[in-house]
Amino acid sequence: MKLFNLRETYTGDIVPRATSATYCGVSIFRDACYQLVAAFLITYITFAGVLDTGDAYLAQMGVINIIMIICLVWDGLNDPIMGWIIEKVHFKGGKYKPWILIGALGNTAVVLTLFLARPTGWGFVVLFGVFYLLWDLVWTINDIAYWSMLPSLTRDEKIRNRITSIMQICISIGVFAVYGAVPMLVRAGHQAQDYGTIAIIVTSLYLISQIALVLVCKEHKRDPELEAKEQNDASFKDMFTLLKKNKPFRSNMIAILLNYLGSGVLVGFAVYYFYLMYGYGNKAGGNIQFIFTIMYAVGTLIAQVAYPLLSRVMTRKTLTLVGGICFTAGYAAMFLLGFPVFGPTPIATGNLIVLLYICGAVIFFGQGIHAVLLIMQMQSTIEYNELTFGERKESIASSVRALNAKFGSAIQRLLIYLTLSFSGLYAITTKISNIEYQANAKEDIWASMSADAIAEYVNNNIIQGIDRWQYIVLAVGMIVVPTILMLIQTIMAYKFPIDEKKYGEIVEELKARENATANN
Repeated sequence: MKLFNLRETYTGDIVPRATSATYCGVSIFRDACYQLVAAFLITYITFAGVLDTGDAYLAQMGVINIIMIICLVWDGLNDPIMGWIIEKVHFKGGKYKPWILIGALGNTAVVLTLFLARPTGWGFVVLFGVFYLLWDLVWTINDIAYWSMLPSLTRDEKIRNRITSIMQICISIGVFAVYGAVPMLVRAGHQAQDYGTIAIIVTSLYLISQIALVLVCKEHKRDPELEAKEQNDASFKDMFTLLKKNKPFRSNMIAILLNYLGSGVLVGFAVYYFYLMYGYGNKAGGNIQFIFTIMYAVGTLIAQVAYPLLSRVMTRKTLTLVGGICFTAGYAAMFLLGFPVFGPTPIATGNLIVLLYICGAVIFFGQGIHAVLLIMQMQSTIEYNELTFGERKESIASSVRALNAKFGSAIQRLLIYLTLSFSGLYAITTKISNIEYQANAKEDIWASMSADAIAEYVNNNIIQGIDRWQYIVLAVGMIVVPTILMLIQTIMAYKFPIDEKKYGEIVEELKARENATANN
């Protein structure tokens, strides 16, 4: 077996072992790099002291949030453009792999700049605006190409189930690694330096993994006639045409948008919640978030490992209900136990903090089931499109999925910003950022204080001043809103028209059509 497969392809539904293993495995580092920016760049900006203090801080945070929302919406619109480009422009190295590499190189350079270049105040806001827009662009190139490759690997539903589940497990490992490590490693008074070190490590592993994918993976050999037709017919309006004429695809995309929005809100609030509810610093709220992230990993990984097994004995509709019941119960319990609903402090404190971890495991088990389920439903619409309209359009379909992810992130960002602003919690983070700014600049007493001493001061003099009503407002944005969104998504996923039986009929009809063409 050759070690490097730059231009080699394969045929049939059996995916080469090295290809499936590498394709799935690199998603650990892809999603670790993505989550470092998507989840922690705003936390880095909020707490690391890169902005000015006082009223200037609030103005700069407002501009940064506006920039993020605009860029995410614009990036979502760029996704179908990139899908169209991939359908239209093919390299000798393959349809997907060259684009994956181009995006990886650009993404590495941009992420390092965002975390290592440190002008302060409005200078940082300008740098952020330019490079966050660039990050949207280079990540889109890599992301659309990577996800477009997935449905092209095989039509066999069992193999597709297995590859999708393994890939989701690897994605989860990357997400958990970042969500768990960052709160534990980032110290009070040292946020800027610690984030810079983490960025160097994460981006290096990401780039190495993407080069490995290009060298090792084989692309599936495509039908020359079908490929030529798709290249010639590819148009930017394909996204709108696909949404209009492919009803199962349209339904699935709405459900995926709601899923991205609802499931991402909890983790989007996580650092604010754990720092402000359980104490600032890696040994207080950061430590609790680390253990909560382990529960995140446990619940999600169990769901993703179990999905192929459960799908043998349960229909997709049954799995939809199981997932929905789990995360609804978990959200309700976390609202009642993790916030000061019945008194000045939440029930889940001290020895009872374990209740919070159980809530997390149940929530993320349900979300993990739905994450795999929705991707499987999306892939089913590719074969439906081929059977009904004579074209697959994997890149266009994947670009709409990515567009949903970006729109979901933009709405999440707006929800988080409005919640923190309305609750007055940004006034608290302003004071913390001021301390970090002075510690970074080696100013006043902070330069000589240890990380533990700075954290203790923040907890005793700033966080203790938060009112109970502010936490309840936080709970509405963090728990109540995503619960409603996820329930709507559950209903839509349950009503998805292509079940296992229907998909089997589609695949058999496609095979019969191909055999008839070959015999003629």
